[in-house]
Amino acid sequence: MKDRLDFSLLGALLRKQRQERAAGFKKGSFNAVGFVFRVLLTLALIAVFVVFFGEFLEIYLSVKTDGVLDPSARLYEVLSIAYAVILIAMIVGGVSQINRALFSADDMKVMSALPVGAKTLYVSKLITIYAGQVVFALVCLLSVNLTAAAHAPQGGAFYAFTALACLFLPLLSVGIASVLALPFHALKLALKDRFVLSFILVTLLTAALLFVYAWLLQGVKELLLGDNLRYFFNERVMNAVAAFVARLYPANLIAGVMLGRNVLVGSLVVAAVLVACAALSLFFIRLILTRALQSRVSGGAHAPRRKRGLKKPHSPMAALMKKEFLMIFRTPDYMFSYFAVAIVVPLMVYFCMSVGSSLVVRLIAVQCDLELAVFLSLLFGSLANVFCTTNISRDGQMFYSVKAMPVDHKTVVFSKVLLCLVVTALSQLLCAALLCVMGYLSVLNALFLFAVGVLFGFAQICVATRIDFDHAKFSSEPDGEIKESGNTVSIIVVAGLALSFLVGGAIVLARMFFALRGLAETYAYLTFVIAGGVALLSAAAGYFLLVHGLKSRYYRFSGGWL
Repeated sequence: MKDRLDFSLLGALLRKQRQERAAGFKKGSFNAVGFVFRVLLTLALIAVFVVFFGEFLEIYLSVKTDGVLDPSARLYEVLSIAYAVILIAMIVGGVSQINRALFSADDMKVMSALPVGAKTLYVSKLITIYAGQVVFALVCLLSVNLTAAAHAPQGGAFYAFTALACLFLPLLSVGIASVLALPFHALKLALKDRFVLSFILVTLLTAALLFVYAWLLQGVKELLLGDNLRYFFNERVMNAVAAFVARLYPANLIAGVMLGRNVLVGSLVVAAVLVACAALSLFFIRLILTRALQSRVSGGAHAPRRKRGLKKPHSPMAALMKKEFLMIFRTPDYMFSYFAVAIVVPLMVYFCMSVGSSLVVRLIAVQCDLELAVFLSLLFGSLANVFCTTNISRDGQMFYSVKAMPVDHKTVVFSKVLLCLVVTALSQLLCAALLCVMGYLSVLNALFLFAVGVLFGFAQICVATRIDFDHAKFSSEPDGEIKESGNTVSIIVVAGLALSFLVGGAIVLARMFFALRGLAETYAYLTFVIAGGVALLSAAAGYFLLVHGLKSRYYRFSGGWL
């Protein structure tokens, strides 16, 4: 493998990657629903962030320390923390993208057999990743800086440095990510066959992130309810914030440069970090590329382990369900997005419930805990219950092996549906139990919430399985893992969100409407009629959609390959 950088070959590799990305927008392969949904969701998140960040700045910039009002110092602290969060997010994304590009990309199989230099190949991947990080930096930095400038006017240098930061911050994140990519890959390999440990670690990490999410929600509630947040920032808290920001390198240096503080020193230090990251990246090129190319040639194979015999015979349904469970549990990406997320959904519902319930009571003096619980459980349940969208596709070549067995078609398909339903039911049971224990719901209301969640989950599973059956896309990878979500995921998520807002929104608004007119108890049954009735109809419609013509479709099925 050559060590020099071949610029002509680099240009060819970049053109190849650009054409591959452009091919994803062609008719037939373009996920239009998912693309529109992501754009709208991004715009909505930006709008929400700008509103609440602006409200926070109004409070924080007016906080006094030692009886002195210093908006410039407060802005420096806010920007330092914001840049640190953005940089960490970009580094985490960069590590993931580098590992995906080098150890999971299909073209690495071809590159391993071609005379392509390690540096040329690695740099071509990094440039593509860098371009994506520039877009992310533009969205984040412009949202933060323009909102900050609207509440604390800045000079022209601030906007010039903002533009430069959108170009140089991704260099920093990609440089650090390239250094961390190989240790991260080694960690993934170490945990790859330790399924229980991986599941525990991933679930704990997800739960920790949710606690941060809950803390942010609490802050949002305080912003909406008045100036309570202002009294949180006392002298002790402000001294702790100042000490923390003083050690927050290099984010505090970047914030200082933005605000005209020690511009020369800060710029030199950031430049030195960039140079150091570039030098370390060059050192890791051979290590990373050698490991990546060997991994692609071998197909990621491991030394065979001793196989254990079957302890006892299973019925066809139980055996197929076990096969589905092991396939998900032994694939890290599936395990995280399917099982770990489903387990932490109750925490997501509880955190939002703790904020939403008190917020509604304090704003309009209406108690609507059951209605909010139904809305939140449907909302987060529809987002978490996405593993049903690959019920057929994730089988890959195994689907034809199972199809050739003397097993009834309903047994094969409903083994997938039943496993998804068990996970959904467990998630909804934990959700209902948690809200009941914390005093938001009575036992009967918790049972109703559980039943509604399971019925809607069953409908979502049936519809997703039918769509995936009609438009299955098998992976060509040796492990059969599906790396990218397709139209089915987007359709199911959008449909689930729409139904959640329609049903949940209808019962919440109805409860508020009648409560404000003193008729809450008279029309309390509407919540059960609307939510329960729609849940039953959805479950029946989903089941009919799945079983209608299932036998003929199953035995005619012969496609699915990408």
